[in-house]
Amino acid sequence: MGIDICAAQFLKSEMRRGIFFGHTLTLGHQSIYMEQDRYRAFMTTLGCRVDHPKYADDLFRAIGVTTLDVMDASAYEGANLIHDLNQPVDTSLHQRYDCLFDGGSLEHVFNFPVALKSCMEMVKVGGHLITILPANNYCGHGFYQFSPELFYGALSPDNGFLIERILFFFRDRWYSVRTPAEVQSRIEVFTGEPMQLFVSARRYEQKAILQEWPQQADYVRNWETDNTSPPAQPRRSAKDALLNVLPVFRRLQARWRTFKHQRRCSPHNRAFFTPTDLGEP
Repeated sequence: MGIDICAAQFLKSEMRRGIFFGHTLTLGHQSIYMEQDRYRAFMTTLGCRVDHPKYADDLFRAIGVTTLDVMDASAYEGANLIHDLNQPVDTSLHQRYDCLFDGGSLEHVFNFPVALKSCMEMVKVGGHLITILPANNYCGHGFYQFSPELFYGALSPDNGFLIERILFFFRDRWYSVRTPAEVQSRIEVFTGEPMQLFVSARRYEQKAILQEWPQQADYVRNWETDNTSPPAQPRRSAKDALLNVLPVFRRLQARWRTFKHQRRCSPHNRAFFTPTDLGEP
C-alpha cells in the first residue's frame, strides 16, 4: 500500500476538485514510492517543504486531511485501528469518515465483497471512497485484479453511491473510462504493461449496501430481452469448409481475431476511453 507519483497526482487533482478530506481513513499505512527528489518536488507544488519520510502522512495533511486513521490487520506499520477486512467492520465505524482511501489493499483481501461493503459503510453521506487498484498485468501481486465494471456496478445509485471518475494512466497519458451502459458493451482494456484503476465515488444517500449483488450489464440486457425461441442453426459456409480442410487458415483466423480484440480493447479506442487532463475538474 503506497503512494507513487500517479497516486499523488490523482489525490492532488481530487483536492482541486473540491473533495473534503477532513477525517480520512486509509487502508494500511501508506508508504511513499517516489525518489526523494521527486517527492520533495511534488510536495513543493502543495506548498510544503518536507524530508522524505517512510509514510505519506505529510502528503495527506497537505491535501486537507485534519484527522488521519489507519486500518490494518496488524499494528506492525503503526495502524491505530486493527481489523481484518475479511470480516465486517463494527457498526460503530459506519458513516464515520469524510474520505476512505485505499492505495492498494483490497486486492490482498480474500473476502473482497465483504471488504468493499465495509469500506462503503464507513463513508459518511457526502463523503468519498477513493481507491487505486490493479487492473492489468498484476497477476500474483494480490488475490485479484479488477475491471471498471465492478466499480460501476457496486458503487452505484442502488447502493447510494455515484462514480465521479474512473481513470487509468497509460504511457504518459490519463484516460477516463466510460460506463458499460453508455456504450452498450463490456468495457475491456488490453495493455502490455501494468495498469491501475483510479476510482473516486461519492456517497450521496444512505441506502442499504449490496442487498443485491451487481450483475454484468450485458447479461442483464440479454435476460431482459423477451426472446424464448431457440437460435437458428447457422448454415455451413464455404469458408468453414475451407478452414476445416486447411488448418493453417484456422490458425490465421485465430490470430486475426486476437488482433481485432486487442485493437478493440486498446486504450486508444475512443468509444471506451477518453483522454483527460488530470488537472481539469
